[in-house]
Amino acid sequence: MTVSGITVSGQQSDLETAAAAFLPQGFPADYVALDLETTGFYPNSCSITEIGAVRVRERRIVDRFQRLVNPLRPIPPAVVRLTGITDDMVAGADPIDTVLPEFVAWLGEGAEGGETTDAAAGAQIAVEPLIGHNIRFDLSFLDWNARKVLDTPFSCVDFDTMQISRALFSYERHHRLLDLIRRFDIADNEEHRALSDAIQTQQCFEWMRKFVDRHAGRANGFESVTWKTVPTKGNDAILNRQIVLL
Repeated sequence: MTVSGITVSGQQSDLETAAAAFLPQGFPADYVALDLETTGFYPNSCSITEIGAVRVRERRIVDRFQRLVNPLRPIPPAVVRLTGITDDMVAGADPIDTVLPEFVAWLGEGAEGGETTDAAAGAQIAVEPLIGHNIRFDLSFLDWNARKVLDTPFSCVDFDTMQISRALFSYERHHRLLDLIRRFDIADNEEHRALSDAIQTQQCFEWMRKFVDRHAGRANGFESVTWKTVPTKGNDAILNRQIVLL
């Protein structure tokens, strides 16, 4: 089964070759920005409480996905204070067993008709990159639940706005989403709700795209940028595209 565009049966080097040959060389113009809210930090002992995502075409938001998820367990008070999501709010919501297939289907709607390639010994890559802030956290929950609910690993190509910020602004000490939205004059506060955080992540991604366009090759900037592809430890069907300054 293919989830979010990739079916894998090759080696890591094959995956990297396919990704490098097929994916956009720079910032993609078409993608999905996503964010999750959860009851804690560890997917094997905590649960998703909300999924939010926006579909972007030619750098503009064209569709949105937002679902509260019943975690089937109490939400810790500290998480309630952070997100504002209470037990009462999720009591009538569907569990992840229902919501995850809906989300995967929504991702598939955007990828329909997209190009694919079989260049890497069975690795099939579709043009539907996922964008997130510290996206490894979100993907760890999606992968854990995909294995449990869909009986398959989650698979995608992703771009992490935290990694991009660290590469572009290595002199800055902090690279939280809150730091970026304030630094880029996008907003004063992070809501810690999945859809609003996904939208702010998308705005940060586009801000940094424009920054690279303005400063690459300038005397006070950097010569150019390139991208490398790093398979995720424990699931080489999740390929992280990382920016590198030259």
